[in-house]
Amino acid sequence: MEQYYPLPLDDYYNNNGFSYDLEQRIGNFTTFGSSYPGDEIPNQKDLIIEDIPFLFPEAKSTFNNIELENQRLSVPEHHYTAMSILGAADNGSYDENVEYHLNDTLVHQMPLALTNWTDQMPKYNEKVVYRCSGIYTQKGSLLTSKQTTIWLQTIQFEHPIHINAIVLPDNPCMHLFAITLKKENTNEHATTI
Repeated sequence: MEQYYPLPLDDYYNNNGFSYDLEQRIGNFTTFGSSYPGDEIPNQKDLIIEDIPFLFPEAKSTFNNIELENQRLSVPEHHYTAMSILGAADNGSYDENVEYHLNDTLVHQMPLALTNWTDQMPKYNEKVVYRCSGIYTQKGSLLTSKQTTIWLQTIQFEHPIHINAIVLPDNPCMHLFAITLKKENTNEHATTI
């Protein structure tokens, strides 16, 4: 049985990506003040996507995604085999290195690639988690000329890595709503006598 650790990210959220029409609450997912129509995103904190559990931000919270600025995320020390994220990029699609640390030692680094939120097809083999009908502008109007997407991206590690921290890249055009780590299955190494 697979074991996962969904990271609690409330302390790291620094961006509001959702707007709400009736409450006149305007998000700023992009530097231009555009955002997702929040009413089209299910209000469900515990999600299962592709059999992977995630902790999704609460609806209408002040901040609901991490705009990447070299944040260091503490994680329980363990051996992990993969990292799955729910996220998207704005103003283009991007590929940046994520660092994995054990205390102050860099253990591993791998690229995290995210497709632009208004693209219909993934550039990096992501899967669609949510697709919304349009884009909210900073003036509070919904433009339906382009749909917006939150993607599922999974990074598989070549070998299990022993870590207790993740250092995100510095790219404010990349956004993460949820992160889940897959733990090494220690039963795979058990031997019978």
